[in-house]
Amino acid sequence: MPLKPGGADVPVTESNKEEYAELVVSHRIAGRISEQFRAFMEGLGDALPLDLLRVFDEHELELLIGGMTEIDMDDWTRFTDYRGYEKTDRVIEWFWACLRSWPTERKARLLQFTTGTSRVPVNGFKDLQGSDGPRRFTIEKSGDPSGLPRSHTCFNRLDLPPYEDYESLERKLRFAIECVLFSLSRGNGRFLLIWF
Repeated sequence: MPLKPGGADVPVTESNKEEYAELVVSHRIAGRISEQFRAFMEGLGDALPLDLLRVFDEHELELLIGGMTEIDMDDWTRFTDYRGYEKTDRVIEWFWACLRSWPTERKARLLQFTTGTSRVPVNGFKDLQGSDGPRRFTIEKSGDPSGLPRSHTCFNRLDLPPYEDYESLERKLRFAIECVLFSLSRGNGRFLLIWF
């Protein structure tokens, strides 16, 4: 099936490769499951008025469906690796102090921001999985202190800049997890999708 009308007769060239990449990504993410998704939404709408669900963002809906789990902070810190930081570095101490002060929902959002899920594995953080198998939660020293933390959900990694003070760390971490920034690499360019 062509990705656009008459697309089967259009060769992919240097001048149209970006359009082709966008069409492939769109098809793989949404197009090829559109019938199944439409059927799912109709069934869900029969059981629950969809207007009631529209008030939630994707994170809140996942928490609503999956429920809240209490996150064991001692377990989380025990099964965390560091790159460029030591466990005793002041930024790392601020990071854990910040998380310990947060309510469960915000901790779950940070977990979702860095791992792709707001749920802890049944056996705790030691069983955390990445895209290629077991992968521990990792905090890497990366980025400019004026910027936001970034995440790599396939690798359960948080890129945490070396912030100058606790307040900057908390403010920028909260902003990063409350405003989802998602990008897909595409050749020499990038897709950048932003949801607020």
